[in-house]
Amino acid sequence: MATLLIGYDVETQDPNSKATEHFLKTASKLHRELNAPCTLFICGRTLENNLDEFKRIKAEYSDLFDLQQHTYSHVLLKTVFQENEQGMTMFRGGTLEQIREEVRKPIELLKQHLDIDCIGLTGPYCYYRGLSDRPDILEILHDLGIRFTRTFGRNQFDWQPVTFKVQPFWYDTQGFGDILECPIQGWQDCIMRDQIGWANREGYLSELKKNLDHIAKNDLVWGYAQHDWSSIKEDLDMSITRGMIEYAQSLGIKLISYLDFYKEQKARR
Repeated sequence: MATLLIGYDVETQDPNSKATEHFLKTASKLHRELNAPCTLFICGRTLENNLDEFKRIKAEYSDLFDLQQHTYSHVLLKTVFQENEQGMTMFRGGTLEQIREEVRKPIELLKQHLDIDCIGLTGPYCYYRGLSDRPDILEILHDLGIRFTRTFGRNQFDWQPVTFKVQPFWYDTQGFGDILECPIQGWQDCIMRDQIGWANREGYLSELKKNLDHIAKNDLVWGYAQHDWSSIKEDLDMSITRGMIEYAQSLGIKLISYLDFYKEQKARR
C-alpha cells in the first residue's frame, strides 16, 4: 500500500526566534483538522527553547504527533561532499565522541521533560547510502537505543533528488538488523523551494502531487522531509502542507508516523 511518512525536522536553535512556536501551533491545528499523523524530529536545543509548546503538543496531540530526535545541536553524523551545478562543497561530520554526545542528550531531554523514550533519529543534512558505510556510527546509535533512522537523503553526488527506488531497509549487512532505515526520497522541501522560489507555492505543491501520483501508482513508501522554519516561510498558514495531505488522502495513500511504521515493519520481520 502506498504510504506517506511526513517528518518535520524541528531545528531552529535561536532562542529569540518564534519560528518553532508558530510552526507547532499551525501544524498541530492543521494535522488535527485533517487527522494526519506525522513525526517531529527535534533538536535538543530547540526542545529546550520551546519546552512549554512541546509539552502542549505531547499533552494534546500525542495521538497524531510522534516525537523523536534530530541530534542536540545539528552536528552532522557523516561528512557531506556535495557536488552540483554550483560546484563542490564539503560539510564536515562530527567525531565519534561528538556524535555519541549529540545523540545521547536529546534522549535524556525527551525522557526528562516529556517522558518519551526516543528510538528514532534523523541525521542532519542526511547522506548518500544513509549509514550503510558507517557501522561504527550504527554501533553508537544502537548502544543508545536508536532503532529507526532517517539518514539516507542524498544521491551519489551527495545532492538530490533521491530515487524512489530507494525504499526502507534494515541494516542487516552491517550487523544491526533491528535498526530500520527510512530514506528521504525526492527533494527536501527547503532545497527545492529555494530553487523554484519560496513564493511559488503552487509550483512546489505541483511537484509534491507528482510524487504522490508516483507512489500511489507503484505502491511505494515516501519519506518526506520538511522543516519547522521552511514550512512557514512565505506560507504562514502552511497551505502547501494542507494541499499535499488532502491530495494524498484523496488518492487513498496511507499516512502514518515513523514510529508506527517502524512497529509495523518490525512485526513483519
